[in-house]
Amino acid sequence: CVCEMDLNKVMLIGRSTSTLQVKTIESTQSAVVNFTLATNRKYKNKEGNVLEDAEYHRCVAYGNTAEVLGKYLTKWKRIYLEGRLRTRKWQDTEGHDRFSTEVIIDNFIFLDTKVSNSDEVEIDPLSDFDSEVPF
Repeated sequence: CVCEMDLNKVMLIGRSTSTLQVKTIESTQSAVVNFTLATNRKYKNKEGNVLEDAEYHRCVAYGNTAEVLGKYLTKWKRIYLEGRLRTRKWQDTEGHDRFSTEVIIDNFIFLDTKVSNSDEVEIDPLSDFDSEVPF
């Protein structure tokens, strides 16, 4: 029954807060990249003023996903990503439990594209279709 199924799914659109650095997990020789994604929310307060809040999400990617992100995702570039939440637990130097929640990335789409002269390019997703609709 679908009603008994659990779901752990995250979808975010935001900007990387830094240029990524790919590392290698020694035990598996697999690539890993960690970065922070900033997302913004605009809203109006009681006085009608538009305010903006930023939220910061810890993100992790492994393998080929980590390598591609590390190569092409630079600081402040927009990205759409899908993944799942994972919470890690560890103890600090004083023996207190600490927790960190991360987004483990499964899929992504780069939303900013550049041409060789560094000008921004907007992509029209319908540009490959004829302008006349046959129905």
